[in-house]
Amino acid sequence: MSELSQNKEFSKFKETIDSAKRILISTHLLPDGDGLGAEVALYHYLKRSKKTCKVYNPDPLPKRYRFLDEKGQFLHGPNEAELWDNCDLWIIVDTNDPRRLGKLWNDLRYRAKKIVFLDHHPETLTMGQEIQYPPNASLVCDTSYSSIGELLHHLFTDLNLTKINHDVATGLYVSVMTDTNSFRYARTTPAAHNIAAEMIALEVNPEEVYQSIYSSKEVSHLQLLGYLLQNVKVLGGGKLAWMELDLETRKKYRATADDTQSFMNLLLLLKDAEVVMLFREEDEGMIRGSIRSKGRVVVNKLAMDLGGGGHEYAAGFSLAGPIQKVVENATKKMHGVIEKFEKFGK
Repeated sequence: MSELSQNKEFSKFKETIDSAKRILISTHLLPDGDGLGAEVALYHYLKRSKKTCKVYNPDPLPKRYRFLDEKGQFLHGPNEAELWDNCDLWIIVDTNDPRRLGKLWNDLRYRAKKIVFLDHHPETLTMGQEIQYPPNASLVCDTSYSSIGELLHHLFTDLNLTKINHDVATGLYVSVMTDTNSFRYARTTPAAHNIAAEMIALEVNPEEVYQSIYSSKEVSHLQLLGYLLQNVKVLGGGKLAWMELDLETRKKYRATADDTQSFMNLLLLLKDAEVVMLFREEDEGMIRGSIRSKGRVVVNKLAMDLGGGGHEYAAGFSLAGPIQKVVENATKKMHGVIEKFEKFGK
């Protein structure tokens, strides 16, 4: 039996879903495949269970994920749908941090009778303190799951309100596939492979899903990638490698923030790199830092120190610019983490 099955909040969550009639679903800013796939699976599962559901996110749906809602009927971004005055339950997937909902948190936190953060990341610490949630909010989290899709598969099995159909299966597959980096990350579980096989048996087409998500670049995006690769920087004999992307350069190559999400994975090909980073200036001027480790150096503690969070070997943060100052500060600290690991093994 998993830890989640013994979690009191999980038991309460199942009871709340069973009794709720109006359910709102959201994920974090800059939505990714895990959050969006989980939303799609949850939306279709609850709709099939005769619930009234709505998906509303703090950021628009990235182009490469539009196949999840081809007619634009339910994956709403800001100002694309009317917000409910109240709902029985607000489920927030793939984050435990209210700050990652942007303005949506203040807009909706008092409109929901109950709020549940459904997550698989370690709990975020802010200034060394755990996040304080309002009385109507709770956290359901299990870090042993490779993705929210894997966690939802467990939830659907326990609830048994309806059967998983093709629409639900597509969402689960996207969540599991993207958050394991096509089943390559160290946290990939046997269950992730089993779920993928089950979803394929429900006629999810792996090639179509992969092509929709990853074969979506314009020529200008590849030119931008070439520019970034020519300007890769390293520290510590190459053990830390990173790319820097300011807003002016990104706009020059007509790339959105989502268009650059996969760029950092190429740095993992460097044989000496233990940790890689991507620094990107966002439209509003904040600097988004993404961190990936090859599976030895833990990086989420540093991300938390910088106001972010994430998994042990994949994390991120956002800081106010300028980009040069953020890069200098973050890489210096990350280099220190790597040196400490090499000296003490932790």
